[in-house]
Amino acid sequence: MTNWLQTSVLQVGTRPAIQAGLAGLFFLIVFFWPTTIMVAGVNGQLCRLPDSGFALQWQHSVEKENWREDYRRQGNQLLLVRSRFKTYGAGTPNNGVLQAGDSGLIDYRLNRLLDELNWVVSSNVQSTLWIQGQAWPVHALLDDYSTLDVHVRRLPLWRYLLMDSCNELFRQAHKLR
Repeated sequence: MTNWLQTSVLQVGTRPAIQAGLAGLFFLIVFFWPTTIMVAGVNGQLCRLPDSGFALQWQHSVEKENWREDYRRQGNQLLLVRSRFKTYGAGTPNNGVLQAGDSGLIDYRLNRLLDELNWVVSSNVQSTLWIQGQAWPVHALLDDYSTLDVHVRRLPLWRYLLMDSCNELFRQAHKLR
């Protein structure tokens, strides 16, 4: 009877410790769980972009017409989904699927995978980043010839949770200007 009583007391006494240990292990696994996200590097800071995508818009230096490219994440790469512009010229995509549009723009579906995107910001071409329907005139928020680097990264969940969204980063930059 004594052995049974001692065993029962030990089991009851160690159950909270085991539960706490399992809870701690669960927390560590979730906290350090790797997550794959799109990030933009801006002046040495990283911000997260939504997987649903973003668009880059600029004014063509010769035509003085807006060009726009739509990007999203596909696996561990960026996907250039489409490019829209008004007229053909130097640098015009030539290997996509032409889509009919009613906006008066030429719309090429490109579906081109990229490892990264390095975009030089300039007020001369009115560099603008569109995130979730919000236009960020990065030409007014960053110094001319700054580079906006976009790539896909695999980060622990805690880094993702602490990282500002690009909307938040640009909102803060707007307040400072």
